Amino acid sequence: MLTCNYCHKLIHEGDKRYFSRQAGMRGYYHWECFVLACKQANRIGAHEIETITVSAGFYDNYSGYDIEDN
Repeated sequence: MLTCNYCHKLIHEGDKRYFSRQAGMRGYYHWECFVLACKQANRIGAHEIETITVSAGFYDNYSGYDIEDN
């Protein structure tokens, strides 16, 4: 029997399942659980990147685009 890495419940025959090979997420999931796990990982990763970027000062004077003076 397979167990979902996200909800830790059994994956029954006939359930829509997914085997992830992603680093840190390797294993079997119910498809819906895999989608939720990816969303959660992306939110956490995006927050970490934003925190690092802000603390490093990369947002100082950031305009979103470059303007060239001619």
